[in-house]
Amino acid sequence: MAKADIQICLRSGTESYGASRFRPGEFVQGSVVVVPDSDVKCNHLYIRLEWYTEGRGTQFRQKIDEKDVFQGTLNTNMPRSFEFDFQLPEEPWSYEGHYISIVWGITVQLDVPWGRDVKEEAQFVLRPTPGTETANNNR
Repeated sequence: MAKADIQICLRSGTESYGASRFRPGEFVQGSVVVVPDSDVKCNHLYIRLEWYTEGRGTQFRQKIDEKDVFQGTLNTNMPRSFEFDFQLPEEPWSYEGHYISIVWGITVQLDVPWGRDVKEEAQFVLRPTPGTETANNNR
């Protein structure tokens, strides 16, 4: 079974209460470092911009953008670094409620043949600057 340490670093945005915060239309930029604990044949290494719901009811996941950044063999204990940038859409905004939450994140998936894929996620907050919300979006 393939195992790898995946680290996601977000370089843009602002820190707010321990989380990276972005405004609609901004670019989320960062890097991914993958260090496998054994040689891993990699069909694809995907970096995705996604949002999803958590909480009661039907769960929903929406992929906004995806980059396929590597195919080949990742060598034991040899770090590989991959850069990414995604432009954020205008909505939906991050939301944390009693029954449902909307969560934004960068997801990395290491697609390995005949094995369990290795995944990692870094969450962030997508909200406009306070005071710039329009009446239609202020719900």
